Amino acid sequence: MRKIFLLTDYRGQFYSSTKHRGASVDLNKLEEFFAKGGFEFVRRPFSEVDFRTQSYKNEWVLYQSSEDPGLFYRSYIDDIITGLFMQGAYLIPNFYQFKAHHNKHFMEILRDTHTLPEVKNIQARRYGTYEDYLKDRENFNNETHVLKSSSSSKSKGVFLLKGFKDKVRLPKFISKTPTLQNLRYFFEWLKTRRMPVYISNNRRKFIVQPYISNLQGDYRVVVYNKKYFVLYRANRTDDFRASGSMKFDYNVDLPEGLLDYSRRVFESFNVPYIALDIGIKEGVFYLFEFQFLSFGQYTLEKSNFFYFLENGAWKRILEKPDLEREISTSVISFIEKHQELCVE
Repeated sequence: MRKIFLLTDYRGQFYSSTKHRGASVDLNKLEEFFAKGGFEFVRRPFSEVDFRTQSYKNEWVLYQSSEDPGLFYRSYIDDIITGLFMQGAYLIPNFYQFKAHHNKHFMEILRDTHTLPEVKNIQARRYGTYEDYLKDRENFNNETHVLKSSSSSKSKGVFLLKGFKDKVRLPKFISKTPTLQNLRYFFEWLKTRRMPVYISNNRRKFIVQPYISNLQGDYRVVVYNKKYFVLYRANRTDDFRASGSMKFDYNVDLPEGLLDYSRRVFESFNVPYIALDIGIKEGVFYLFEFQFLSFGQYTLEKSNFFYFLENGAWKRILEKPDLEREISTSVISFIEKHQELCVE
């Protein structure tokens, strides 16, 4: 029987942003599905991964991230995943896709280095400090842009940059990281009159994206293997943001080409599952954001059907959703496609 390791957090959970069950996947149910697919299911807490006594080289490892306040536990998971990557584990998703979780800065690096042109028709500028942004601010003077904190979610930390005042004030606000060390430098200056090199008080990384105007909403597309779940999200009232609006429509008529576009994007990233935020204007699709793990499951959980490509045509299939079934089916299919990686 083939083996797959599943890593759990300090609560014993496989976190998946679900609306029920304390945001955790039902591990017993998931294990049953993997067993039916011929896999030995090995649960292991992140805290019990011992790199001195255990080797995960050529082992399949399924894991999730964390969205804890401050991302402190996520930083811990990052260390464990990096160690597994160094050992040569087959990570699901891969190491670079994990880095993009709650990290819009790295998400844009993935976009910039991607091979599919349709993913790259949005180009964001990336900044590590407010000072770097100020050096580049003349590029934004004549156009409206979208400002995003790197770790924002559900539209928090997302702003529209219109006039000069917004373009000066808002990036400074979201990048704020005051440090007392500069106060010490100031007192040293009073004593010595030697000008110190101050540390930036605005070191939270952020991105600035082009603004696609006049959109009334976007499409959330969640893909599990060959099943495509779609949700239309109307913008918030008097706002340009759709994420977190709770103005959802599952039965909306899909724009022509949306599913084909989603399929090309999904397949280009080589993952078992993905969540896509897609806008459309004048027949052109724009991929605003993409997530590979720990994304919200509302699109799947509230849907009673999915879209499936059969003989070149998309069909709507009625089915009661089951998160554990979709995770296991997608992962097993993914492993079987990459079976040549496995070492006997």
